[in-house]
Amino acid sequence: MKKIKRKAGGKEPKVPMFVVGYAAPDPPPSGFLAAWFDQDYGGPLTIQLPRNPQTTRFEAQHGPWSALVETSLPRDIAEAWRERLQWSHPHAAQLMPLRLTAQDRRDTILHVTRLARGLTLLTGGTAYDTATDTYLNPSDWTDRPLQAFRLDDHLRIEQVEGRADGRVWFHTRGLSKFGLEDIETYRPTGLSERPVIEAFTEIADVLTLMGKAPNVGESFMVEGLNRAVRVVRHRTDQSYSLRLNLREVEWE
Repeated sequence: MKKIKRKAGGKEPKVPMFVVGYAAPDPPPSGFLAAWFDQDYGGPLTIQLPRNPQTTRFEAQHGPWSALVETSLPRDIAEAWRERLQWSHPHAAQLMPLRLTAQDRRDTILHVTRLARGLTLLTGGTAYDTATDTYLNPSDWTDRPLQAFRLDDHLRIEQVEGRADGRVWFHTRGLSKFGLEDIETYRPTGLSERPVIEAFTEIADVLTLMGKAPNVGESFMVEGLNRAVRVVRHRTDQSYSLRLNLREVEWE
C-alpha cells in the first residue's frame, strides 16, 4: 500500500525586527548603506548579494554579526505594513538578525539596529521597531547614535493602570529581539513606579547577558538589586497587535 504523505503545515512568517517605510521611488543601493556604515561605525560592512540581480535582499555583515536586509518589499507586503502602521510611506524595507546566538546576541541586535538607523537616514523615512512598537524618524535617531550597546535603545518598560483588579501592570517590550520572553510584575496602585522600572532594567540586563530565561519556579541572582529574582508564571498576552510571551517575576 502506498503511503500518503501529509504536507507539512506552513510556517508562520517571521516578523522582522525593523520595518522602514519611505517615499522615494527607489531604495538606496546596498553600496550606499555600506559607505554610510563604514563612515559612522568604522566598518567594514560586507554586502553579500544573491545571484538573482533583480532582488533587493542581501546579507550585511560586520565582523561575526550578520543581518538580512530587504530594501524594497513586494508591493502587497509594503501596503499591508502601511495599513497596519498607519503611515503614508508607499515603500518599505525590512531587517532581521541572522545567526543569533547566546554569546553575541547583544552585538547582533546592535548591528541590526545600526542598519535600521542607516536606512532611515538614507531614505528620510520612518523605522518601526516591531518588538517595542516604537516609530523612529531621522530626528529620533539623533538621540540614539548607537556607538555602543545600551539596553535603553532596545527596550521599553510599560506601566498599565486602570485594571479591574486595581493593580498596576508593569511589563517590558523588546526582550523578544534577544530570543527571550518579556517580563512582567504587578504592584498596588499609589506606589512609585521608579523602583519597578529600575529593577526591570537590572533584570533585563542580566537576562540578555545570560542569553536564556530561567524556568518557572527557578530563581537567579541580580547583582544590581543585590537579591534573587524568581520566575513565578509563564503566559501569553494579546493586548497588543503582536502576541507577548511573558514571564512573571517577583523579588523581595
